[in-house]
Amino acid sequence: MAEFVPFTDWLAEQNWIGKGDCVYVVSDMLELAKTYREQGIRLDLNHLIDGIQQIVGREGTLLFPTFNWDFCKGVGFDSHSTPVRTGALSKKALARKDFDRTAHPLYSFAVWGMHREELLANASVDSFGSGTIFEKLYKWNGKILAIGLPALQGASYIHHVEQMVGVPYRYQKEFTADYMNEAGVYERRTYRMYVRDLEMDPRHIDGFRPLEELMRSQGKIRTEFYRDAVPCHVMQIMDLDEAVRKDILENDSQNMYVYRHTR
Repeated sequence: MAEFVPFTDWLAEQNWIGKGDCVYVVSDMLELAKTYREQGIRLDLNHLIDGIQQIVGREGTLLFPTFNWDFCKGVGFDSHSTPVRTGALSKKALARKDFDRTAHPLYSFAVWGMHREELLANASVDSFGSGTIFEKLYKWNGKILAIGLPALQGASYIHHVEQMVGVPYRYQKEFTADYMNEAGVYERRTYRMYVRDLEMDPRHIDGFRPLEELMRSQGKIRTEFYRDAVPCHVMQIMDLDEAVRKDILENDSQNMYVYRHTR
């Protein structure tokens, strides 16, 4: 039987990410944890994060999504206590002392590395548009690393492109609730999100599968399976931006959504 190679050692061998990279990590740890258990080993998420840090180095930047949408329901946001709705790895990153949470009550990130201070200083009230962290990911030629998920399932960057281009099935909506400020006092704040138009009923096609397959056929998504069981993908933000933009402008978003074409 082949010697067991820890996930981060395997990831380093792929040469997908390297020193100085800005990497947005989306994940589902279930299959990876199962694969470790089959070897009689407990998956240590701290060691996994340590390994990714070592790959990108101190000149790199890591972002783990710590999203929570309760603010849309009028629930107050506190960066220290509002729970993470985006998986075990993001929760673990946020619990570490070397990561901090960015300020947006809907689309926050646990961040570490070279661009940490600039990310923490971002005060955009918009979720996806100009001036947001999603725009910075493009500016820094970032990469998306997807572990245990279909390549585009956690790619919220798609909504940034939709807003920047303008699509018929989304519109800007404001949400107001309590927000714990830097002084530790709740104040009323309003944030915006480019939300789905329910009358047009936009539904993504199987995790954006047609767009994923198109990008992979063009060499813009690289995919391997860790121990033949855990899907892992990497793509450049710029490549995703180009593919989504082209699908919106030239293909009526048909590689991403099915939706009603009239309001």
